[in-house]
Amino acid sequence: MSDWDLITPGIGLTSLGIVGVGISLSGIAHTFTEGMHAVSILTMFIGLIFLAAGIFKDGFPTSGKAKSATFITLGFLVTFGLAAAITVSTRIPSITAYIGLMLIISIPATVLTVASYKRTPYFKAITVIFVMAAVVGGTTFYVFGLVTPKAEQENIENAEAAQNETTPARNITNTVKTSILPGSSAPGNPSFEPANVTVPNDGGIEWTNNDNVPHTITSLIDDGKTFDSKTIKPNATFILDAMTLNESQYDYFCTLHPHMKGKIMVG
Repeated sequence: MSDWDLITPGIGLTSLGIVGVGISLSGIAHTFTEGMHAVSILTMFIGLIFLAAGIFKDGFPTSGKAKSATFITLGFLVTFGLAAAITVSTRIPSITAYIGLMLIISIPATVLTVASYKRTPYFKAITVIFVMAAVVGGTTFYVFGLVTPKAEQENIENAEAAQNETTPARNITNTVKTSILPGSSAPGNPSFEPANVTVPNDGGIEWTNNDNVPHTITSLIDDGKTFDSKTIKPNATFILDAMTLNESQYDYFCTLHPHMKGKIMVG
């Protein structure tokens, strides 16, 4: 088996995995989101195993062709991965911290691996420098985390909580109460009570999130163009004014858990 017999499927599987993760996190596809995460990540990891085995089958690449192929392949994967991360960073802010953590781990590991392979006389010194830098960096991060005032973070959390308590533009006197049920994030469990809501033309619907995870109330037919609650945190509410609805019937769902669906009937 040659190097290319391993590199070719490795490139294909890794690329498919990165594309799948990017699509599932970007919000382009709301169907089967959680399953798409799992399948895409598994595909990406299998591809990386094939790719690493092909690149380093007989040690580090030595020929010009092998080096060029390695740099082009890794450059494409890194570029595509960063582009996908930037695309989903607005929905998943923690992805930037994840990328930073991966760089902190991968850069020293790569330098130490190359230094060991080339039997450099400074290998021990390089190792000590990286270990000391890791200890100092970790200690500094921990200490600053302890002494940094928490007031700003608390203010942000309070502001987000206030935003979740949405208030309609007019005073609605006949509001229909609807509950987002506990455990509704798990497939197979009931999602809303009642699942089908009937509201008068001049009324409104108030959803209360009684689950322990965030949810959304989003119009299904146009992916939230008609109405979209954004993220509703646990114990928070969202009120929809029926006078803003033009049709007599709407299906809605939760973008975070697409199996959760309900129906609104106006009239």
